[in-house]
Amino acid sequence: MPENQKLKLKLKKSNKLFIVLVPVFVIALCVCLYNFVAVQVEISQKNNELENIAAQRDEVENENEMLIRYSKEEYKVDYIENIARDKLGYARPEERVYYIVPAN
Repeated sequence: MPENQKLKLKLKKSNKLFIVLVPVFVIALCVCLYNFVAVQVEISQKNNELENIAAQRDEVENENEMLIRYSKEEYKVDYIENIARDKLGYARPEERVYYIVPAN
């Protein structure tokens, strides 16, 4: 009987330890899962930010290429024409300019 009582005592201790460790393990797992999801969300946001910055960089590079091209002597007249048409609304005497007006 003493061996049986020792075995029961060990089982009770191991059950108490199990009852304490399982919630601790579940809480630790939840914290890890939350951190993983938070990091994934942050990575997604940073990737979107990177795509936006890359698009802005491409626009600036295209504008720089255009300005470099227009800075050459043979393209200065074209540059002045484009500025007059796009920004000032001018047209050549024989041209007709059509404006698209939205319905709203």
